[in-house]
Amino acid sequence: MRVLLQGTTIGQKLTREETDLFADLLAPIPRVAVVPAVRAALGVTHSQADRIIQAFDDFVAKPLEANLAKMRGRDLAKRNPLVYTVRGTESVEEWADQVLADKETSAIEGHLGTFLEEVARIVSGGIKPGSGVDLQVTDDEGVVFLYAIQSAPNTKNSGGRRTDVEALKRAARPLRAHRQHVEMRIAVLAGRAKTRPMRSEPDVLVVGSDEFWASITGIADFRARLLRASTILAWLVKRRSEDEATRIKAEAVELFGDAEGKLDLEALARGGVTA
Repeated sequence: MRVLLQGTTIGQKLTREETDLFADLLAPIPRVAVVPAVRAALGVTHSQADRIIQAFDDFVAKPLEANLAKMRGRDLAKRNPLVYTVRGTESVEEWADQVLADKETSAIEGHLGTFLEEVARIVSGGIKPGSGVDLQVTDDEGVVFLYAIQSAPNTKNSGGRRTDVEALKRAARPLRAHRQHVEMRIAVLAGRAKTRPMRSEPDVLVVGSDEFWASITGIADFRARLLRASTILAWLVKRRSEDEATRIKAEAVELFGDAEGKLDLEALARGGVTA
């Protein structure tokens, strides 16, 4: 497992041929070998690590594979070519790599929030109740914490934030009717430094990213650990998407490359459509 965790550092010291061989050795590693690495990186139980890996596969790796399976090389030209030509991109392979990377990044961003919400439920032992609340956790003293979760500070406008507050209040009412102490919170998974009450709703606390993860896991640096674990989980993305990405790139190179391996700008301008 030490090889998995330190692969990038080792790879930087190898020749290109040795790096390719190193990557080939990593590719067939079974999932059962990844669980201990994720467990060590996050500081969670074996069962939690296994569920987190499954969640990543279900919510990130598989959807990315499905997206790529529907894509053809011609589709790369649908992204404005000027984005790449104004940056000096001339090689058709370089262009295809860049467009594919951008498309994969966009697809992964769209799925990461769902995955991280599931991680929050797994590590906290909480549930997703009704009424639009994302996470409900009860501590050892019986205090119920209700969380509306957003991926980053800028992912909700005022209307979305108002909807979150209404959902929190709706979920809190029946609990308080049973004399339970309820705390209403909005958790920002990444990008928020401080915890403060909402100005318009002082009873609702907007929780900083590090504090949120630390509070539900008991691990002070859990958010940093998540980043470390993601370098291991990347194996699942590579395993599922590599073949499709190779196919798409080969199709794009054939459609939009000239005999010298440069971008055929006329073909690109037509989007690969021939007369």
